[in-house]
Amino acid sequence: MKKTAGIYIHIPFCTVKCMYCDFYSITNRLEDTPQFIKAIIEEIKLSKDIHNKNYDFDTIFFGGGTPSLIDPIWIDKILTNLYKTFTFKKNIEISIEVNPGEIKLEKLKTLKKIGLNRISIGVQSLDEKLLKFLDRLHSPIESIETYKNARKAGFDNINADLIFNIPNQSLVQWEKDIQTMIELNVDHISSYSLTVEKGTVLNKEVNRGNIIMPNDANDKRMYLLAVNELIKNQYGQYEISNFAKQNKRCLHNLHYWNLDPYISFGPSAHSYDTKKRWWNTKSLDKYLKMISNGELPIQGYETLNVNEKFNELILNGLRMNDGIKILRLKNVYSGSDFENYLDKQLKKNSRLYIKDECLKLNRTGMLFADEIASNMFI
Repeated sequence: MKKTAGIYIHIPFCTVKCMYCDFYSITNRLEDTPQFIKAIIEEIKLSKDIHNKNYDFDTIFFGGGTPSLIDPIWIDKILTNLYKTFTFKKNIEISIEVNPGEIKLEKLKTLKKIGLNRISIGVQSLDEKLLKFLDRLHSPIESIETYKNARKAGFDNINADLIFNIPNQSLVQWEKDIQTMIELNVDHISSYSLTVEKGTVLNKEVNRGNIIMPNDANDKRMYLLAVNELIKNQYGQYEISNFAKQNKRCLHNLHYWNLDPYISFGPSAHSYDTKKRWWNTKSLDKYLKMISNGELPIQGYETLNVNEKFNELILNGLRMNDGIKILRLKNVYSGSDFENYLDKQLKKNSRLYIKDECLKLNRTGMLFADEIASNMFI
């Protein structure tokens, strides 16, 4: 029996590299789009015999980079080749990330026409100064305009990415961002704390003492404000950072958190088949060269042992409000006495509880999910 899985396509092109972003992206290479799309299609063909017999796919996600920078004709070519190569379920979710101010109504209409049905808008903030700090090129007005244009184009599943815990961001500003998204009736909101990732401009500036990050107490205040306001306004929290109206959860991201299989194409893209994880080269030039030589552009892989699988299940599962099915945990557990292990964890941490035969964290526990999970590792 085939497993259900997702497909991710990494489009690395960007207008500018944001100071906090650690995803692989490149600027001033948009002229390489035709060659890049040809390589993506070739990678899909090279992967046919490996994946087609194992999976039925139900999600496609175009991420980056800024995938909406390229002409929709190229997105259509990728979709056409995916449909020819792999088996898909009916009514699949097809998402694309877009930047406000870099996509107009006509392009949104074309994306809808070729089959995309979910848009993720990189709003990040509705404050001019904070957007400049983050190296974002758009204005708050352009974010709202992009959202309204997506609605006009016929999209009924729209996500807005928001960032909190930005230096000099006030609680009032953050609350205003949340309230504006609620008033606009956005279907899905992803709310992320600004993280200092290794190798980013933000990381260098923090290390030099030029930027001082807000403290943990501020981070928690902003997080809880978002949770309380969104839940109060009928957004269901289904993962630490993600909130959705009814039937608007991101099915593709659920594949990641549920540790379902997912197959990815493009430079730096990661894949997972429940037994091993592998990743492509993090260089566009090397990616293009390997594909032209008829090679899959894989840079490395790791095979997960039983304990690593269990730990990943804990780490990802506790991020979700639905928690982890006890039976699934038991089946992956490598020790001799799972009940004893579980009992010890429940006694050790009052933020853990069992409901509907699932292990979950209470709302306060969500603030410490990664720490709690790491203390449960075997």
